[in-house]
Amino acid sequence: MGEEGSAPRRASVVSRTLSVLEAFDAEHHDLSLTDISRRSGLPIATCHRLVNELVTWRALVRVQGRYRIGHRLWALGQLSPVRRGLAETAAPYMHDVLFVTQNVVNLFIRDGGEALLVERISGTRPGPAVRQSGNRVPLHASAAGKVLLAYAPPDVVDDALREPVRLTPRTVTDPIRIRAELGKVRSLGYAESSGELAELASGIAVPIIALDGSVLAALGVVAVGAPLNAGSVVPVLKVAARAIARQVQAAGYGLG
Repeated sequence: MGEEGSAPRRASVVSRTLSVLEAFDAEHHDLSLTDISRRSGLPIATCHRLVNELVTWRALVRVQGRYRIGHRLWALGQLSPVRRGLAETAAPYMHDVLFVTQNVVNLFIRDGGEALLVERISGTRPGPAVRQSGNRVPLHASAAGKVLLAYAPPDVVDDALREPVRLTPRTVTDPIRIRAELGKVRSLGYAESSGELAELASGIAVPIIALDGSVLAALGVVAVGAPLNAGSVVPVLKVAARAIARQVQAAGYGLG
């Protein structure tokens, strides 16, 4: 009786704790207690108690009165199949793409209705990165996102195109135009974007396709200030994508 009665309370504590952790993202990695309360929607007193417990567990660290994600969560994140399987397998081939194209190389997966950047490779020459690992972007507004959306289930496509957000003056938000682009992606085997996610940035991406035909991820390059040449970039990306798919398949990594 006691255990059954305490289950909802335990679930509530877990839910609140997750709300605290979800207050952090790639754009909000250094937060005050007030910030956490506002972003989580929890009372300041509740946040104070949960944050102190998370600091004790080393899930968060306190630096000059502000909070950041702690090393313990980082270490647990490295155990994810996406990190240990896909990203580690892809990294050597991403370095090859960097060497040939001299452009920042990105690896995205679809996480619900967004594209999640799980790995980024750059050198000293490619210039500033538009996004960092851990960033999420809308599926309709980048080359990698379009690749993932082109091969996504119909309900995901419908949700993504219900109210596409405009990030720059060049972001395409017309669902009819986006659907036409997705058809082109499936036909050509790659996607392009120009100034849609960030002004002056252009990208090209290809799917990483498993033996069963499912799309594991999108591999792409991005350049800032100079347009990309699909004729020279796409073949390099496709060779790398096929190699990554073979290695992931051979290793038997589960990415679900």
